[in-house]
Amino acid sequence: MIIDAHTHTFPEKIAAGVIENLQAKAESKAYTKATDAALCDSMKAAGIDCSVLLPVMTNERQVEKLNDIAVKKNESFNETGLFSLGGMHPDYENYAAELKRLKEQGITGIKLHPAYQSVDLDDIRFMRIIEKAAELDLAVVIHAGLDIGIMHHNFSDVNMICTVMKEINPNKFVLAHLGGWKGWDDVESTLAGENVYMDTAFVLGCYEPPEGMFVPDEKRKMLGDEQFVRIVKKHGADRILFATDSPWSDQKVTLDRVRALGFEGEELEAILGGNAKRVFSVPERNTDI
Repeated sequence: MIIDAHTHTFPEKIAAGVIENLQAKAESKAYTKATDAALCDSMKAAGIDCSVLLPVMTNERQVEKLNDIAVKKNESFNETGLFSLGGMHPDYENYAAELKRLKEQGITGIKLHPAYQSVDLDDIRFMRIIEKAAELDLAVVIHAGLDIGIMHHNFSDVNMICTVMKEINPNKFVLAHLGGWKGWDDVESTLAGENVYMDTAFVLGCYEPPEGMFVPDEKRKMLGDEQFVRIVKKHGADRILFATDSPWSDQKVTLDRVRALGFEGEELEAILGGNAKRVFSVPERNTDI
């Protein structure tokens, strides 16, 4: 079972506008229209069985509505292959009750995005959410490192991540973007080998700007294959989750690239789906229903 552990979609009515704004802000190309249907088409073309959706709450008023949508999406998992986590915002006061409700509704994890939520990861508001999620055995996925569209401040740097690990040490703590976007030297020296999971979303090679926009090559550079492999080997393939950050990377291209990096057998199987299946409790698809 091949699982893309980090994807995003938006409702049909607003997807085009959201993507246009985000492309301009990030100076990065979107590879799908970022709707559920577009993601399903991309999965089919890539040979991916499941995509994990990570909703991002940009204000506390969105929390319950977007979590309800996540629960609803999972009812169609057999047909779509889309498996949604929930989310939380640091300013949402009833976080404990909402996390418990998500657990009771079958949601197996949450996404936190410190940069889009403008709160440092080691702020008490995030710390108490992460601690409660850990108590409920919910996975916690965080945007780790800089955000491509918010470069003035790192809201989730390696030091903040280490604080969370020291004070809470959650068992299912997933660091997106291989531990910290644009901070991979610190990841390699400090985080690799620690009690965290890392996903591979939007890290390899160079990102592409939208059509008609010029972005210097040096700015577009991300992580080279050699350092990627070093980090994975040091950290352990049993704690790496294949992910693309679709629509911001092409699923087929990313999958082919990871497959070509020399991982084989049980290592490759774990990276491409086994680890995500375990961490997020992704069910088997029964497409005969």
